[in-house]
Amino acid sequence: MSLKEALAKSKKEKKRAKAIDTAKKVGVGLGIGAAVGAAAGILFAPKSGEETRKDIADTAKKTAQSVKDNASEVGEKISKIVEEGKERIASIKKNREEVKEEVAAEEDICCDDEECCDCCSGTKEEA
Repeated sequence: MSLKEALAKSKKEKKRAKAIDTAKKVGVGLGIGAAVGAAAGILFAPKSGEETRKDIADTAKKTAQSVKDNASEVGEKISKIVEEGKERIASIKKNREEVKEEVAAEEDICCDDEECCDCCSGTKEEA
């Protein structure tokens, strides 16, 4: 890769990172604006104060329940992923030990001859 290509690639990556950062900022701004607009809409709606407070309380309860349900689901998924990860690690460790034992057994077989077959880089006397 030439220097010119490397510089062009670097410039392109920086431009892409800047575009992603800008998109994130726009998304956060839209989210905040939507929340403020919804709150203003509720507070200035032509309902009595009692009805508005009841609506806010109901929405808060629904939102809290939704968050609890989602948190429970996420917790269960994370537990499952952690358990699968532990099983994979145990399997990898087991496989690694089996490979080590096989390699050790092959080295023992190889070095039983008077002259080594160069699979272990030398003769039996050097080993």
